Formats: sequence, structure tokens, C-alpha cells
Amino acid sequence: MERDVPPDAEIIGFDDQTITWQKPTGFARDPNAHPEWAAHIWSSARAALLSQRHRDDNTYAGALHAPPGTIVAFRTDAVYLTQPQNWPHHSQPGDYLNKGHLPGPIPAPTTEDELLTLRDKGRAAHHATPTTGRA
Repeated sequence: MERDVPPDAEIIGFDDQTITWQKPTGFARDPNAHPEWAAHIWSSARAALLSQRHRDDNTYAGALHAPPGTIVAFRTDAVYLTQPQNWPHHSQPGDYLNKGHLPGPIPAPTTEDELLTLRDKGRAAHHATPTTGRA
């Protein structure tokens, strides 16, 4: 039975009937794998929820620049607010885009399903009226 074991294999156990062995495979890192890039993009998007500078207008946008008490929720790349903001929009990646609006007052959502229902209603109402493209 030992003749069936490859020469570079490591025997990890045996008895009268069986030899258990493993062959080292080594570790080869994929030179094109860069998980740090995904982490950088994700963390940059999360940071932009709080604050981002618009150099062309010398203004800031994000949750830290919304009036106190107006933030309802955060999602991956969205801030849900109780009132529209006059944040600049230059059709650049990362700019806040006003995708919906509901005239209030309305009850605050207490679950994710309620938030998503309000989001869908706000988007439908927003598409029914003309917009300026500003958030």
C-alpha cells in the first residue's frame, strides 16, 4: 500500500488496512484579487452618507448637513429625510439624487417594510410630477 502513496504526500494516519495521506497544494494568491478595493468603495459610500463636499459649489451634502430631526433612515447609499434638501446634483457618481417625495405629515415608519412602502409611494408620486433634478 505504501507504493500507492505519492512521494511528496504526507501520511497523516494509518492502520492495518488503510493509509491516510494528504498532498500539499500550497497557496497561490490570485494576483488580480483586490478585496481592499471593494472595502474602500463600500466604506467611501458609507462615509458619503454622512458628508460629502461638492467643490464646484463649495457646499456639503449628507446626513450631517440635514436639519436636526429630519433623518428617517439610512440604506446602503440613500438617506431618507422628512424634507427635501437643496443639495447640488451634477450627474456625477456619488451625487445625491432626489428619487421620491411624499407631502406630509405622514406617520414615521417603524419597520423596514413600512419604510420600503413609503419609498415606493414616494417614487411613484415623484415620477408623476416634474422635477428639477436636484436633491
